Amino acid sequence: MFNKLIVYEALKNCQPRDSHPEEHRLTPDEQASLISLLIHDIFGAEILKTHLKKGWHFYNRIEGKRIDFTSSDINNNADETNFEDIPSTPDETYSYFEDEEYSTFLMRFIRAFEEAVGLDNYRPEAAAS
Repeated sequence: MFNKLIVYEALKNCQPRDSHPEEHRLTPDEQASLISLLIHDIFGAEILKTHLKKGWHFYNRIEGKRIDFTSSDINNNADETNFEDIPSTPDETYSYFEDEEYSTFLMRFIRAFEEAVGLDNYRPEAAAS
């Protein structure tokens, strides 16, 4: 079972700290596309998008539920917004950020997630294989 609260906490803990002003800050569009790809790559979630005034917004669907990890209220399951749920691809999300940004974010997320629960404990069926 996917635990979105644990994932959300790990995502919060892997964001660049204000103490590193020289680090590139992702725009909201970059962050949404990067997070949706990360959730796809690690947990197998679908990548979805919806058109907003400023452009495309990326998010996920996992276990049949829409989840927007860039939402300020993770408990709302992103149901209050009028999402179009247009299928997207990993290749499309890559156009919003650099490979190095993804690699750095992925490693930060893995560290934060392991600190929270440990990858082996989260998906025991993967560890047993």
